[in-house]
Amino acid sequence: MSSSLTIALELPVGSSPAELPVQPMHALDAAAVANSFAVDPATGLNPTEVAQRRARYGDNALATAQSRVAWRILLDQFKSLVVALLAVAAIVAWLTSDKVEAVAILVVLGLNALIGFVTEWQAGRALNALRLSSHTTARVRREQREAMIDTAELVPGDVVILNAGDRVPADLRLLEAASLRAEESALTGESAPVEKAVAAVAAEAVLAERHSMLYLGTIIAAGRALALVTATGAQTEMGKIGHQVASVPDEATPLERRLAEMGRHLVLLVLVIAAVVMVTGWLRGETWWVMIEVGISLAVAAVPEGLPAVTTLILALGVLRMARQRAIVRRLSAVETLGSTTVICSDKTGTLTENRMTVREYQLANGNTVKLDAPPASDELLNLAVRAGVLCNEAAFHPEAKQKERATGDPTEIALLVAAHGLKVDVAQMRAEYPKLAERPFDADSKRMTTVHRMPDGTRLALLKGAPGVVFDACSDYAESASQLKPLDDAARTRLLATNEQMADHALRVLALAEKRLGQNGSDDNAEAESVTGYTLLGLVGMIDPPRAEAAAAIQQAHAAGIRTVMLTGDQLNTARAIARELKLSDEAEPLALHARELADASPERLTELAHTVTVFARVSPEDKLRIVEALQKAGEVVAVTGDGVNDAPALKRADIGIAMGERGTEAAKEAADVVLADDNFATIVGAVAGGRAIYANIIKFVNFMFSSNLGEVVMIFTAIAVGWPLPLLPLQILWVNLVTDVFPALALAVEPPAADVMQQHPRSSTESLLSRSLLILISWQGVMLGVFGLAAYLWALNAYGAGAHARTIAMLALVGTQLGHLFNCRSRSRSALTGLFTNGYVWGAAAMVIALQLLAVWWSPLARVLQTVAPNPTDWWIVVLAIFAPVVIVEITKFITRRSLQEAEAT
Repeated sequence: MSSSLTIALELPVGSSPAELPVQPMHALDAAAVANSFAVDPATGLNPTEVAQRRARYGDNALATAQSRVAWRILLDQFKSLVVALLAVAAIVAWLTSDKVEAVAILVVLGLNALIGFVTEWQAGRALNALRLSSHTTARVRREQREAMIDTAELVPGDVVILNAGDRVPADLRLLEAASLRAEESALTGESAPVEKAVAAVAAEAVLAERHSMLYLGTIIAAGRALALVTATGAQTEMGKIGHQVASVPDEATPLERRLAEMGRHLVLLVLVIAAVVMVTGWLRGETWWVMIEVGISLAVAAVPEGLPAVTTLILALGVLRMARQRAIVRRLSAVETLGSTTVICSDKTGTLTENRMTVREYQLANGNTVKLDAPPASDELLNLAVRAGVLCNEAAFHPEAKQKERATGDPTEIALLVAAHGLKVDVAQMRAEYPKLAERPFDADSKRMTTVHRMPDGTRLALLKGAPGVVFDACSDYAESASQLKPLDDAARTRLLATNEQMADHALRVLALAEKRLGQNGSDDNAEAESVTGYTLLGLVGMIDPPRAEAAAAIQQAHAAGIRTVMLTGDQLNTARAIARELKLSDEAEPLALHARELADASPERLTELAHTVTVFARVSPEDKLRIVEALQKAGEVVAVTGDGVNDAPALKRADIGIAMGERGTEAAKEAADVVLADDNFATIVGAVAGGRAIYANIIKFVNFMFSSNLGEVVMIFTAIAVGWPLPLLPLQILWVNLVTDVFPALALAVEPPAADVMQQHPRSSTESLLSRSLLILISWQGVMLGVFGLAAYLWALNAYGAGAHARTIAMLALVGTQLGHLFNCRSRSRSALTGLFTNGYVWGAAAMVIALQLLAVWWSPLARVLQTVAPNPTDWWIVVLAIFAPVVIVEITKFITRRSLQEAEAT
């Protein structure tokens, strides 16, 4: 192994680690770190030291997240106040000998719990949040011998040996490094592999800039290393993130909060109704016991028994629809939350971008620009630059393999091979024609890579690739064409440096390419290739992790829907700003971007201000992401967070809706999220938002239908009691009406197609009640209307048949009829019921089901005996038909007046 540092310390056998220094490990030199852990890197720890340290620090393993057990998932289905209210109603009904009614209510509650339990169980039990393979091994040096051990056995002070492709088994301080680069995107969000070196860095360096450290869970992209374990298990950076995830409480979704609020209002409403009825009856001379029974009847009428079941079912249907759209929902209520979203805080790497380096352009030495999306038919100088990128390259390329298996190696070098393949270059054939004679790998200190090849004519060709400044210094001339060279004088150097800066301003990672012709034979190919002068500059190549093709359009859709998109990334500020500019993340020509260091001392007020104005936060840590999300939430925003890395997990869990990437996402991100995108497509998020909005609109439709229908029942029964008429409906008949008209019509409304302008509307306020003022007004007058029509039919029946089963049968059928007609009213608050009359076949199916059940209720003897109904005559059915159409006519008139007044207001 090549080494840049050798440490030899005289330490007594069996010594313990010294007290760790105040300075962080990345800020100390390697010898000081080794000394603090009382270890000689040349020999490593002995068995006694390992045993002592393992007893002190424990296994090198992360705590695993505990899955919710089945009984807990089932118990959570009964947490709603509405469910509790219905359970109390069932108990009271049982105590008052209405056992059939009690059993019916309990059946409804059981079905609701079963649907919710099965759906959440199938949506996926909790994943193991920060699971690393328990069988991974690490190569360590102990007692001057190298051995492979289980990573769980590592202890602080162990000396670890790493090569390209290895997964880092713990947090490590570098002791030796040769051409070392690490892939850290899952931890820091850095899109490109990070160059690592032994030299200490500043104590205040952020995680992504601690080049003297390697971190658990990251991968060695290239090179070799000797490193010292500084932290294991929960003490690693990944372990700390796991602790943050565990400490973030589960947030109630907006729908859960709104349903809980509505449940509280329902409890109050039922108590008020019961009290008013009992006092009214007592004033009329009725006994308290009779009035208690009547009060229960009205309470049953007021509470929408089908609300929990229908809400659960509509969300379950939303889960199925989203699964077909490649979005896996892990929690039912998360479906609706997407529709409430006002801010999307998105990770950059792998979410807004493709997470693969891609060549964008070649800036040839003669000043010509070649864009890869529109390359020229032929350019000999471009061919020389491409050849240099293919040959001075360690990556492997297999064009016949599947897309994900086509190339292996450093992402930057893979990008050069993919670009060559796109320019119709046969990589394998070119490498065969120019066999490699010598190679000096890329080195973080020299910032260059050189190779020597045998050309077809027998001469040798040295190729150089590296940082532009380093390559410029090694060049004495530049290629004006494939056959013409010009001196690399000050004017040419200034021009090329300006080109390099311009490319860097566009967030391109820039490499320079050069070549040097050598003789046929040489005693030391590497020595000739390493000569600091004599190279001919061919050009510059600019590459970037490009934005996902569909992301820009999706972001614009989100903007049109009133949803702001904010980028939270661990990547460089310039890179993040350029991607934001290309995606048009902001309405401003230049998106406002901020480095995370500006957040360090920000007050809560200042942080809230920044969260509302800044479009791009770069170099953010997991703690920074969490603070930004919390600041937005405290300001009343409904925040969706997207991400795929371990560093995203705390913010994903804290968000109102966490969205993880399914293909590239880490287990930690998936566990913390509410939704997992199977296709890693940002556009799927916007589609899910549209679906969530449609679901909420449909919830409002069936809430309108249920509450106005139930209010109609209350108005009908209370008015009859108040004026001294016989009770129009028995308690079991009330429950029958609720179950028949609540469940099937509400389910039909649940699948109502979304409005055409659903994504042109702004998000609703996060503080808005499910029963908003406008909806309450609508429910109130429509409920009174339904109650009046039901009373009119009952009054006719009393006059025709007198008090008894026949009159109550007419009252029940007429009440169901008014609600059936009202079903078509509730499809839209503004659009006519005749518009799109057949676009939702389920509405007609529900209507047919309600009619069939009502026919059974009066014509099927067993059910008629339970409900105490009789068979109507033809005249009775005409009354029922009038009851169906009367609400439609009234509501159509009000919709027409409302639409006309809105048109007149817009015209003025």
